[in-house]
Amino acid sequence: MDTTVRASLPNRWGVTDLLERSICSIVRDPHDQFWIILSADELPRMLEVRRGPFKAIDGAMSAIEKNLHGACRYGAAVAPADYFP
Repeated sequence: MDTTVRASLPNRWGVTDLLERSICSIVRDPHDQFWIILSADELPRMLEVRRGPFKAIDGAMSAIEKNLHGACRYGAAVAPADYFP
């Protein structure tokens, strides 16, 4: 399954499939390590994935690619709907 990673909040990226359904999140902790965070709904699909720590976001993306057997690409950042500059 191909996935897209988009920055959603500072130190947080959302991972979606091509139909924009949420797969998981990637977060950066205060020690600059990256972790894959799963929701309860996605746990069965991603049970085998290594969740971290990763030294870079690319490491987390590689773990997602390996688990879902598809490409994991960067996408454009998404601003929250209630964001007013």
